[in-house]
Amino acid sequence: MEADKRALQRFGREMARMRKLGDMTQDALARELGVSPSHVSNMERGYRAPVPALVPKLDKALKVEGRMVRIWEELTGSGRQAWLAEVTTLIREASAVMDYQNAVFPGLLQTEEYARELIGAGAPWASSGEVEDAVAERMGRAKEFTNATEPLLWVVLDEVIIYRRFVPEAIRREQIAHIVKLVESQRISVQLVPQHYLGHPGLTGPFKVITPSAGSDVVYAESIHEGQIITAASDVARYRLLFGRLQAVSMGPAESLETIRRELPNE
Repeated sequence: MEADKRALQRFGREMARMRKLGDMTQDALARELGVSPSHVSNMERGYRAPVPALVPKLDKALKVEGRMVRIWEELTGSGRQAWLAEVTTLIREASAVMDYQNAVFPGLLQTEEYARELIGAGAPWASSGEVEDAVAERMGRAKEFTNATEPLLWVVLDEVIIYRRFVPEAIRREQIAHIVKLVESQRISVQLVPQHYLGHPGLTGPFKVITPSAGSDVVYAESIHEGQIITAASDVARYRLLFGRLQAVSMGPAESLETIRRELPNE
């Protein structure tokens, strides 16, 4: 996370320096980019990562002959380590996200207690304060997603996720009830890959295909050590095909919802 902040701060400082050299105000730059002045301010202070489609516009507005694009490419690039702030921004400003998970429910869909159990178990070296900070950050993103109407979210889960009992039963049921509520409200679509499906196409691990409101699709691929941002068009296309294959071998949305509902106690 510290590397994430340092990289964003470096980009933001250079952005501010180029703007001032060009005798341009934040308001004027915001108008050129089609964003709010607070958006520009947050980028300059390193609080917000620009979506990839915004960087060429920034270069043109500042008239710096590719400088901001070159810096951005140095800090980013297909296959490099993902910044949490960048992934958050990409999802927040996306029109659609296709999310595949094979071990746990996606972070955006987690309840507070479920997230606390996962974060604490996954980072036994973390202090209680660090765990609570991480939980609060995740819940902030989850609440923002739930209260918004975009992005559209299509989720494919391994069926085993709804049966695993690695958290207390009350927490597991609360999490499942939350998923059911989101599906019933049509905020998300969920499909389950049958747990005994032969030739499972998703064993390489979880990933997200993020479709921005402007610009090309981006993939966020997760691993135990770090996540990676993938932007190369050929690789992104493969992930889209893989997600399509996962949907094809999954139960339909209605059958998936009924399967999930069966894990809740009868009222």
